[in-house]
Amino acid sequence: MGMKITRLTTYWTAGEADTVVAFLDELRDTLWECYGEQIIEMRRNALTTTEPDTRQVELLFDDDNIGF
Repeated sequence: MGMKITRLTTYWTAGEADTVVAFLDELRDTLWECYGEQIIEMRRNALTTTEPDTRQVELLFDDDNIGF
């Protein structure tokens, strides 16, 4: 599959930009209404199946001996 290039106008009037933002808001809200539960489940599954980042350091806390 080849890479597809999409050209997008990068300069709009304030009114045109406002229209696009309003459309995107409505699109997001509608998609969330229709697919929100499925999106949540997909993300939850992705979190549980992702391997932990081995570059992370585990910090050991000993709250009982804080010296106060």
